[in-house]
Amino acid sequence: MIPVGIFAKPTCPGVVKTRLIPDIGADKAAKVYRYCLEYTLEVARESGLELQLYLSEICDDELLQEEEHFMQKGPDLGTRMFNALRKMLGRRNDGAIVIGSDCLDISSNHLLQAAGALADHEVVLLPAFDGGYALIGCSSIDPGLFHNVNWSSDQVLKQTLANAKKLNYRVSLLETVRDIDTLQDLEQYPELLALIASS
Repeated sequence: MIPVGIFAKPTCPGVVKTRLIPDIGADKAAKVYRYCLEYTLEVARESGLELQLYLSEICDDELLQEEEHFMQKGPDLGTRMFNALRKMLGRRNDGAIVIGSDCLDISSNHLLQAAGALADHEVVLLPAFDGGYALIGCSSIDPGLFHNVNWSSDQVLKQTLANAKKLNYRVSLLETVRDIDTLQDLEQYPELLALIASS
């Protein structure tokens, strides 16, 4: 079975969704993040794939203690994803998937599509409208896939695809989805607007 690693942070005010804080405040930003994380966990469970959590730091958040979890390792996002993918692939899996926890467009079907694509692709990506991606899956992994990527920029997808081309990796691109990073993103989801309006 192909495992899905969810990258997550403790749902603490001031730590998560920091780009939303100037607009809605730290407490509401944390509630948005927790809602998205709970949704992501449910989607992963619905897929039937093996679920693993990769935490940014040690925490006592009960939501994050319910699943098998590991610590993210590395100084930047690329290194942390590489280490997580390598760990999951090292368990003799046919592939491994990493997703974030701030995308309400992602579905269990996306996870199953990604798992299926890894049968004949080295990399599968779920692009995001902001120029990044909400999911990456690999059946083979090389640190070069994440070299010279400007994380948190609109060049992430483009630079990752260029790296994959250099490695002669076959890449499958799924449909484009929206991450929730800004107030403009948040305003696309009535359920999130209702959540912060009630708090």
